Amino acid sequence: MKTKNDGLARVRGFLKEHRAILILILFLLAQRILTMYILGWNYSLQSDDVSYIKSGIIFKHTGMIAMHEEVPSAQIMPGLTVFIAAVSAVFGEGNLLWLVLKLMWAFMGSISAWFIYKAVCVFAPKWCGILAAAALARTDYVWMDNTILTETPYVLFLTAMIYFTFMMGKSREWKYFWGCLVTYMLALMLKANVAPYPVFALVYLLIVKYDFKTLLKQGVILGCAVLCFVIPWSIRNYIHFDAFIPLTYGAGNPMLLGTYQGAGFPADDTLDYETNVDAVTREKYAKYYDENGEVKEEFVRYVSLGADKIKADYRISEWKKADMPSFLYSYLIKKPVDMAKSVFFWTSELDVSWLTLFQLQAVALRLGILAVISSLVLKKNRPQVLFLTIFYLFNLYVFAMTFAFDRYHASMMPIVYIMIGIGWSLLVDMGVRAVTAVKTFDKGQA
Repeated sequence: MKTKNDGLARVRGFLKEHRAILILILFLLAQRILTMYILGWNYSLQSDDVSYIKSGIIFKHTGMIAMHEEVPSAQIMPGLTVFIAAVSAVFGEGNLLWLVLKLMWAFMGSISAWFIYKAVCVFAPKWCGILAAAALARTDYVWMDNTILTETPYVLFLTAMIYFTFMMGKSREWKYFWGCLVTYMLALMLKANVAPYPVFALVYLLIVKYDFKTLLKQGVILGCAVLCFVIPWSIRNYIHFDAFIPLTYGAGNPMLLGTYQGAGFPADDTLDYETNVDAVTREKYAKYYDENGEVKEEFVRYVSLGADKIKADYRISEWKKADMPSFLYSYLIKKPVDMAKSVFFWTSELDVSWLTLFQLQAVALRLGILAVISSLVLKKNRPQVLFLTIFYLFNLYVFAMTFAFDRYHASMMPIVYIMIGIGWSLLVDMGVRAVTAVKTFDKGQA
């Protein structure tokens, strides 16, 4: 029979075992709260963060998912809107709402360190996990966790999802599948780009010889869970927009912005937008116009984003015709590289050098590359490191094919931090082997 003393002993054992990471998490939380004090609890980008909070308040009152305007929208996934609505139902719509959300974001940003640590420690010593998690002490991440955007909760769910995936492959226990399922669905409610994750996890689990029959059952459960969201969400979108939209329709604008990145992209004054964009938009979206030839109010953003997609496609087609080498260079090399080197940090109110952040980012990328090389050379942890590498590169290129944006990349870097954590152990192993080889050679010479 379990007693109160047994419970206290377990708690003490947990605190002793994970003392270092818990101290780090408290430090990260203190960083974020101090930064909130410096910037002000009502600090805002006056951009998407304000729109998300308005979206939550609108949903609380009307049950409508909106973004930017008070009309139905499928530009965003509904997760953050619903969450903010729930918080607003308890704490109101004013200053207290902002304060509570900021504290929640600070907590979520700090707890992400726990899952980075745990994911690394599945395959490496604790000190490696602590070093990997310490990356969240970077000022750009502290600042990011003071903005009410999707990135902070998404990083939490992403890192937890990777940890649960690793534990599925190691222990085969169902509880880790349920953890992976829940965190995947939560991540999907925030960002549609995570949708293909199960494919990468499936390949990884097959490589580590996960039981196929169990994987098949779990795949069916996951598919049913996804359909439970996608079907009603798609029906809702079809009712509002008379179009099949299984996730979001928001890719047109970033895709268009991405055609102005790179080298050799076409100048606006050399293109015929009236014929190839405006006329095409009016024809394709004719049913969304009123009798006066104006887009109906509730469809303005939907049509605008659709027009952005048409314009982007036109610019890309003309770019390819005029200069295919520069197009390939821009989309396959320059944009992904620029995005990988970027830092999401849009303030000058904190006493930190931009150069320092960019240097830290460069170091992180190099350590990630070293982790891959070490894994391949030592033939150790290759499934894990390659799984993380391929998933990171997939996301990098998916975004770079649209808009190479520092904000998008910030939520991907924790994948690299987990790689780095595993890589620290591999680098030490490689160093030990090198020293042993030298000693053996010296003895042979003697």
